[in-house]
Amino acid sequence: MNEYYFIGGDNKEYGPYSVEQIKRLVAENRLNGNSNMRTAEGDWKPASTYPELRLQAGPSQGYQQTALNPQAIQQMVSGPAIFMMVLSIISIPLTLFGLAFSVLGDSAGFFDILPPEAREQFMLQGVAGIVQYSLSLIAHIIILIGAIKMKSLRSYGLAMTASILSILFQCGCCCLGIGAGIWALVILSKPEVKAMFAQNKMMH
Repeated sequence: MNEYYFIGGDNKEYGPYSVEQIKRLVAENRLNGNSNMRTAEGDWKPASTYPELRLQAGPSQGYQQTALNPQAIQQMVSGPAIFMMVLSIISIPLTLFGLAFSVLGDSAGFFDILPPEAREQFMLQGVAGIVQYSLSLIAHIIILIGAIKMKSLRSYGLAMTASILSILFQCGCCCLGIGAGIWALVILSKPEVKAMFAQNKMMH
């Protein structure tokens, strides 16, 4: 006997439920023919496409549902994800450069070729500088990994973490990281994006 899963109005996945339980939820206006539903091994599709449930598509009642459009959602997340990836790729070597300068200090004679203003930018001395650059390096690596996961619609939690870190550590220059992080958070907060992440998580 098939068991069914569905996306509720809060965009969380519920299940498994039997046919009888699904019919009871329909009677309670918690589900309708437009609801996104799948079987244990199946893909997400409208509940009306399951003949055994005898549901008809029509105006939504109860929980409001939006059919998932993978291509459109992929386009939405790709912009901020690629933006964060580029900024983190730029930031990681700069952070490594600053960390090396903090560790080597005056012994790093090859840094003398830098302009004075550039040397001052990396002149964070002692333990404080090492700690700051080390934390920043870890953050930028997490941002890069999270952005890659976000682009492939995998690991919602890591994508959210990367977005927040991009804001906190101002990934990139001229505060571009703040803009990238806010953009990513706005996209990740969309119900259809959350549902797509949840769907991919259950399929892998």
